[in-house]
Amino acid sequence: MTELAIAKDTVPATLAQLISRFETVCRDGTRELGDEAGSVPAAHYIDRAHWQAEQDSLFAHWPIVAGHSAELTPGSALPFDALGVPIVITRSADGRVRAFFNVCRHRGMALVTSKGTAPPKATPCKALVCPYHGWTYELDGHLRHRLHAETFDGIDPATLNLVELPCDEAGGLVFVKRTPGPAFSAAAFLQGLDQHMQWMGLADMKVYRKVDHVYRANWKLTADAFLEGYHIRVLHRDTIYPFFADAITVNLRAGPHQDSLVARRAAIGGFEPPRDRAALCKLSTPTQLIFPNTFLIWHPDYVSLIGMFSPAPDEVRWVHTMLIPPERSGEDWGAHWEKTFNLIEKTVFQQEDIATAMAIQKGLASGANTGLIAGRLESELLRFHRGVDAAIAGSLTPAVR
Repeated sequence: MTELAIAKDTVPATLAQLISRFETVCRDGTRELGDEAGSVPAAHYIDRAHWQAEQDSLFAHWPIVAGHSAELTPGSALPFDALGVPIVITRSADGRVRAFFNVCRHRGMALVTSKGTAPPKATPCKALVCPYHGWTYELDGHLRHRLHAETFDGIDPATLNLVELPCDEAGGLVFVKRTPGPAFSAAAFLQGLDQHMQWMGLADMKVYRKVDHVYRANWKLTADAFLEGYHIRVLHRDTIYPFFADAITVNLRAGPHQDSLVARRAAIGGFEPPRDRAALCKLSTPTQLIFPNTFLIWHPDYVSLIGMFSPAPDEVRWVHTMLIPPERSGEDWGAHWEKTFNLIEKTVFQQEDIATAMAIQKGLASGANTGLIAGRLESELLRFHRGVDAAIAGSLTPAVR
């Protein structure tokens, strides 16, 4: 095997090992397969009790990606409600991110609201001011001002700071828990994947566009599509399959998370060890699952950050943020990114992946099948579902220390 030509003092060892395995399968034309085929009960996609168990375990207590670090500049606040509760994330002047319930302690009014139907954006601000009575909070959550404070006899202002939620960032991503509790380490939670993201430059990326839409499909059906390359040859035949090899993928497991390299045709028969992210993305599409519901898809010259949230058993809230390199963020790149965004979001994702998930949801509701079958090329899909089940059972918990 050719020695991996990446500077060993910068590339994470686990990523170097993954690329070395990738070289082997591309050179030999082999496939890494799972140990066995299996199935996922249809009820896990349609049963309300199972959905509620996911809400009570995964989405209530696991760190969830709320956005990219670039979305929050110092002195700004970002509303975030995809977890079913009102949250506001702030970045104070010292650069630290914090999260709170987006709820004034006076009468419960939202402090920061989105305008129109566009996805929420961070608002520059020096403080959070309630639009109802003007109560004002510092970006660290402390109550600064109450209009006519002298009229609140016997109420200690020290008890009226915003209710803080655990929040941290690592690798260019902001994580939050929707339930109050102790602080956590995002880097520890990622179990080494933050080093992969740092090497690939995720934190330096800039936000080009964001979409936020609800579709009639269980959230795990859209997750399933990114956990196997078996479908690319057929579903994406006329869009992206011409660029990809047929179902050649290598996977690295980092706790419940996953880092995969999906082979592009350029890697078959003429593998040149990649020296940087751009070279790696010409040979493969790196795809990272941040358990439970977030994916990073590394296209040749940009990144899709996708959150798959779950407002109802038969609904997925699809939040897709297109991230671009900072050196290509000028106005002269606008036409290129617009064309690129339309291809990946409106065609590949909406018309193929999401449309398929919606069709499967209808099929599951018919009762024709008791489960979804997965073969050995779909082993990571089965592993993902076993992780969800283990989290519900309490036998899988996030590593946050």
